[in-house]
Amino acid sequence: MNIGVDSRSLGPMKTGVGTYLSEVLHHWPAGHSPDSFWLLSHQAIAYPESPAVRHSVAQARWGLSWYLLRAHRLVAQNPSAVFWGAQGLLPLRLSKLCPAAITIHDCIHQQGVRFAPSVPYNWVHRSLLPQATRRAGRILVVSRFVADEVMRCFRLPASKIEVTPLGVRREFFGDVRAGRNDESVLAKYGIRSPFVLGVGTLEPRKNLRTLLEAFALLPSRLASQFQLVLAGKSGWGTASLEKYLQSYAKRSSLILTGYIAEADLLALYASARMFVFPSFYEGFGLPVAEALASGCPVIASTAPSLKEVAGSAAIFVDPKSPPEEWSRAMVRVADSAELRHSLSIAGRERAGRFSWKACAQQTSEALRNVAEGRT
Repeated sequence: MNIGVDSRSLGPMKTGVGTYLSEVLHHWPAGHSPDSFWLLSHQAIAYPESPAVRHSVAQARWGLSWYLLRAHRLVAQNPSAVFWGAQGLLPLRLSKLCPAAITIHDCIHQQGVRFAPSVPYNWVHRSLLPQATRRAGRILVVSRFVADEVMRCFRLPASKIEVTPLGVRREFFGDVRAGRNDESVLAKYGIRSPFVLGVGTLEPRKNLRTLLEAFALLPSRLASQFQLVLAGKSGWGTASLEKYLQSYAKRSSLILTGYIAEADLLALYASARMFVFPSFYEGFGLPVAEALASGCPVIASTAPSLKEVAGSAAIFVDPKSPPEEWSRAMVRVADSAELRHSLSIAGRERAGRFSWKACAQQTSEALRNVAEGRT
């Protein structure tokens, strides 16, 4: 089966969607007649070509507009058994003869412009995602929470939706990480232990202002010891955060790593005293799953997807709660070695439920069903 794939997320700095796509491709099940892929994008694709994986790169400046208005030409030139819109949308002029499936990672466009990168982004997804859900033979979603949102927002039957939870790479688990020189990674970024870790693109929905204020409220006996490390590239709407940091009381204790490669991220999760994730909204929350796998104690927001991922293996705080409540949770974890140990054990056990191999297997079966008209 030849599969065409929207691969715009496989750029040089992969975030959640790019990680998802690369891991599903990497763990794709082998069959008696192996599947092949052609990956199309507007920019260079950071995933290796092989006899089973071909690239089609258009070299367009604006990825979304190119994909919606012009990508159908590439699809027509590369006939496939099925086309996979791995970021939710489909080319507007995709041939009706081409079977298609989509993956929806979240319904953030339904939350209003406060969480959307721009008004045009919000408008495009509000206008075109319903059309894509009708056109697709199968809709893959990354969590039960997203499945419920998709059914509510687009009035779709459960029978059309396949929940394919994300996975965690084995490298994040402690038994695979033995022998790593994590100290050299910390030194590269000027990080010293102990430290509080936050991971994710720097943008408003990540609720980083609450984390920063909570850290600043730590009692002096802890504030004098801890650093706060925020790992992630700058996203949209960072101007207000940058302005806030100019007068941030604990600026000398704050490390902003920028975008960080996964090899270094492994060391941060493994070395952090705790991981704090106060995000307002997530479709899945991959950093939480990775922190759990690493045995790092997790304090997360009560966003539904995060509770779905972490179960009873994390401490939860409402993202709308005042920073004082987040700070109290951080103090609890910092002060209790017993609590940290129990969270670490529970986290590794919980993260063991999430497998990229299983995600790829489910995806493979769903796309094959679409290609063969079994929807």
